Amino acid sequence: MRAFLTATAMGFASILFTFDATIPVLHLPDYHNEQTRSDFLQKMEKAAVEVGFFALTGTGVDVETLNQAYDETKKYFALDREEKMALLTKDGQRGYVPGESAKGEKRIDYKEFFHVGRELSDPDLKRLGYGKNVWPTNPEGFRPAMQRLYEALDVCKEAMGEAFAAVLNQDPQFINQMIHEGNSLLRAIHYPANPPAQAIWAGAHTDINLFTILPRSTARGLQLCNQQGEWLDVIVPDGAFVINCGDMLENLTNGYFRSALHRVVDPGLGEERFSMTFFVHPCSTDRLDPLPQYIEKTGGTRLYANVSALELLAERLIDLGLASRQLMEFFVQSGAIEKLKEVGRYSPKAEEALDKAGF
Repeated sequence: MRAFLTATAMGFASILFTFDATIPVLHLPDYHNEQTRSDFLQKMEKAAVEVGFFALTGTGVDVETLNQAYDETKKYFALDREEKMALLTKDGQRGYVPGESAKGEKRIDYKEFFHVGRELSDPDLKRLGYGKNVWPTNPEGFRPAMQRLYEALDVCKEAMGEAFAAVLNQDPQFINQMIHEGNSLLRAIHYPANPPAQAIWAGAHTDINLFTILPRSTARGLQLCNQQGEWLDVIVPDGAFVINCGDMLENLTNGYFRSALHRVVDPGLGEERFSMTFFVHPCSTDRLDPLPQYIEKTGGTRLYANVSALELLAERLIDLGLASRQLMEFFVQSGAIEKLKEVGRYSPKAEEALDKAGF
């Protein structure tokens, strides 16, 4: 039987042994059942605090919707590089991205991916400041398949937003008001087989967003760093999704919720891997200042910055080399640098990138 993620996860023992999982397992219908809701929320809070990850069954997302998205994704990534590069956008927030390196990671990520955002009218895109989706004409089924999956995950994220708000003892719509029109991003990822020695499928990183929804991938490889600094395989029941807390949720709770380091490694089977990742974001102007009750709960000192969602996101994109000059300018003028430095959370790599860009 597989080892638990940490010794503190023993409270999930019966569930973990039943499913042979390495992270806590929750069943979403238990949240909607008045008789089991309290137990669900207690387990969810424990997982968010001690692990930062949990598996979720009963998501309501149709298996065929996910299967079709994977089928079309495989066809797309099999295209010639030139055809894929035609959908490369300036900021990488929509369309094809040939790769990236994780924050603080020196090794190259051996992957490629495609970004899909919310489908909105031009006036709404302008109002919210979001980029417009770009779509390949080949394969023909790619766009409708990805749109259906986005819509299904968008519904799932609302249920999780309500549950997170309940755990935080906030108004039921506290999180959902942030994410209802948030710039949530669906990333279809291809990890080619046999990465070279100096590369890794996805280097160690935390997610910048509020929380992430990971439907089942086509192969193993996801690993989580526990509180003892050990890398453990993330193994969940068949069909279960993985939910993990992001940096924005960690910021909001003054570090009470854990945005855990994770990575994706090739298990050495000579196989490629595909995955879908749904990054749940708030609106750009939403505040992520640590909640007063969580400052008190974590010792009485504010350990995270009083920043907006866009300020925190901008620093990460600058660090990754994905920020436009306009976004860099916004970040510098916003005063976020001083706010992040105040709590010792400003990225040296972002500072170096801004210096090179002349800011």
